Amino acid sequence: MSCVSVDISTAASISHTLCGILQGSFGPNALHNMISTATGQVLITSDGSTIIKSLHLSHPIGNLLVDAVQSHHAITGDGTKTFLLILREALQTICNICDKETTFSHVKSQVRKGQMQQVCIQMCQAFATILDHTLPEVILPNILKNATVTDFYDLPQVRQHCPCVVKTFLSGKFTPRVVDILTEIVCGVIFKTSKDGNDLASAVLQLIDDFELVWIEVPGKPVASSRIVEGVILQRDFAVKAENFDTVQDCIKFAVLETPLEPSKTETPSTLYVKNKEQFALVHSWKQHAVQMRIKELESEGVNLLLTSGHVSDMVLYLCKAAKISVVHHIPNEELQRLYKFFNVQSVSVSTWDVDTINVGQATFCKQITCGQNRCVHIGVKEGSSLCAVQGIVCGPNPGLCKLFTNAMHNALKVVRMWLDGPNSHHHPRTGINDRSLKGFSHNFCGDGTLSYTTDVKPNLLLGGGAFEILLHKCLCEHTHITRDSKLSLACKVLSEAVLCVPRTLHANSHVQKCSMNSFPKLLARVTMRECSGIDGFSGQLFDANIAQVYEPIRSKYFLLCHVIQVLQQVLRIDSLVSVRHLPEPKQQDSDSD
Repeated sequence: MSCVSVDISTAASISHTLCGILQGSFGPNALHNMISTATGQVLITSDGSTIIKSLHLSHPIGNLLVDAVQSHHAITGDGTKTFLLILREALQTICNICDKETTFSHVKSQVRKGQMQQVCIQMCQAFATILDHTLPEVILPNILKNATVTDFYDLPQVRQHCPCVVKTFLSGKFTPRVVDILTEIVCGVIFKTSKDGNDLASAVLQLIDDFELVWIEVPGKPVASSRIVEGVILQRDFAVKAENFDTVQDCIKFAVLETPLEPSKTETPSTLYVKNKEQFALVHSWKQHAVQMRIKELESEGVNLLLTSGHVSDMVLYLCKAAKISVVHHIPNEELQRLYKFFNVQSVSVSTWDVDTINVGQATFCKQITCGQNRCVHIGVKEGSSLCAVQGIVCGPNPGLCKLFTNAMHNALKVVRMWLDGPNSHHHPRTGINDRSLKGFSHNFCGDGTLSYTTDVKPNLLLGGGAFEILLHKCLCEHTHITRDSKLSLACKVLSEAVLCVPRTLHANSHVQKCSMNSFPKLLARVTMRECSGIDGFSGQLFDANIAQVYEPIRSKYFLLCHVIQVLQQVLRIDSLVSVRHLPEPKQQDSDSD
């Protein structure tokens, strides 16, 4: 076991290394990173989460930062590079403050370390005040004044904002043409799943949970071949298809089997020994008769399609085909669970077979569909069902690109969910704020001093391009001059300078020719509290707020900021690194001893 002293400079150095890998891939002009895995695979991507996951860091603080970033990305679907950029700037600024505070110390290093620890603890306490009071009571109300309001009762408005949110997220990850295609597919799946728009949030959440079942990857085709298919696609072909099955598409009745259709006298697999052909024929005849009786019962219910997750023997397939019943077997249980939900059916167990309890599902059609090199079964859901089933078919030149496309769409759904959830429905405004000039939105002060919003009308979008960070910078700078707490003022200053790295990096990665007239400080000076704007990542100029279609959910940004502050609090309190190389072995007692 070893113990090594650790200070804030270690975390700052590690975060600087991570940002050096990711900084060039930030913004719509993102450059790509080529990743070579230990197995020899090569991946080219600009996705921050994918790049971070491929890194193998040996230092525990590096693993702490990476785990924090990944946990944030798993919830919001975005913000990996922004998270690390802000964290790096904050840590570096705190390092500079610590060096300045201890520069004039002429005593031993232990005293200098104690001074640094005192600065870190005071800074940590100030960050706690910012997290608990300054952000919700002072900063958030000012930011919401510049927000764009979405009325979720107004479906056309939601349809107008949703592509902007998705396209803003995907911009820079792929070519503009691919971004347009993926945006159209993601938005199409969302609005087809939700019928009236009132349950958009629950529909998006369900799409996220069932993502691997909703999206089917088809490599070997151009991305333009991607499409949306209504209904449920079972990624299995017909084991047997009745001759007249295509002619009865107007009324498909199906049953889902939980166990094989053949009867069994034992609950566990067993081997049957027969002495002669007569005994074998007798057993076979008994099984065949039992199967025929159950097939007749299914016929009496009008069933013409059997679905099961198990294996169906050749004898049962032959008898089903003779009875004009089609069969699909080896269906994954996850896909059957979707069928239960969309068609409101239950599986049938042979052990408790009762024709009166068979729950038969009805579909509008059932046909064969080709997805790449595989044949699948496509089942249509009846209109009027409580849920609408859709499948997204994602095409790409190779399996690697298909995986990148589907991962990006999965994260885009998480970003949309953050938008639909909106900011916290209640926050505590600063005393004396009575401004009600949210864009097209009115808010009410409750009796307890909270600012309340209606359930479906919320200020939840803000112009992208670092507009949130620029507005946050100006709010924190104002609060720095107002507060009387010197440590809180210093922490606000650290955070206000750290968040500026986001628009500054967008400006640096843009195509603009750098000069004194269009430098970042000049652009920052033109932004006011009432007319906040962001940096266009392509041109390096300020957005035109009237025509810009770049929007980001406020909740994602606010959640990221809170998470960064929490990580800063953790890092600032780390004093030493204890490494346990080998676990102590338990003492073995002598078995011969009394």
